[in-house]
Amino acid sequence: MGYNNGDGRYLLFMDILGFSQLVHEKGSEEVYSTITSALDEFDRWEHLNRQFRTIHFSDTFIFYQEPKGYGDWAFLDVYAIGGMLLTALLAKGIAARGAISFGEFEVKPDNAKRREVYFGSALIEAYLAEQKENWIGITILQSAWKPYDESTNGNIARYETDYEKAWLRKKDTLLLNPFIKLRGWYEKDQIGEIDKPYEEWDPPDFPNEIAAFRFIHDEAQRYAEANDFSGRVAAKYHATKAFFKSVLGDDVYEWACMISGCRNQ
Repeated sequence: MGYNNGDGRYLLFMDILGFSQLVHEKGSEEVYSTITSALDEFDRWEHLNRQFRTIHFSDTFIFYQEPKGYGDWAFLDVYAIGGMLLTALLAKGIAARGAISFGEFEVKPDNAKRREVYFGSALIEAYLAEQKENWIGITILQSAWKPYDESTNGNIARYETDYEKAWLRKKDTLLLNPFIKLRGWYEKDQIGEIDKPYEEWDPPDFPNEIAAFRFIHDEAQRYAEANDFSGRVAAKYHATKAFFKSVLGDDVYEWACMISGCRNQ
């Protein structure tokens, strides 16, 4: 096929969860509002980063690297932006799940120059991986993290340490910790450096993380109070809450509960 890293692109494939139920149970205006609220967050990162673009169809969003070719910067950008996109959506009560891949992804105009045609192995890989997971979060596939690991002589393992905890390894995939700000501000708060309401500190990303944390925790708690631990939707929230506890640790998790005003644990 002639494919190599110079031809590849990083790609985040993300789906809104529960979209079919939303369409069936809510009015068209609420469905429209959900989609446009999500698109606002992708538009924000397109504007801030300028190296990624968004393709949208129904409940699916593809956030892809526009210039072709592997670069350490692209991996660092897509995983960090992916985490902040996820927390921004969760902060709005929009549950989403995604996967990050690297590989062939073509975006070209059709013959009439009226539509974009997009396809490629990176898209198929990310789609299939996202469908397999039973949680609310983002997985980083081996095609995405391995080139970075090889380029940096093992930085993937360094980011798995207790200090960073950027992700947890699950066989050949990484489960992304979306809370880029939370751990750092926990340490700052312990020495009194946060001097205003938490919801106003380091906006919009830290307030988004607080609201996203509260959303997942409270939804899982509601299912627990209803004694629902294995239902199709409940299981996703319980799995995600357990993952958050694992990557944050007990102290940070309890602090996050406190500052976000979570329901009782």
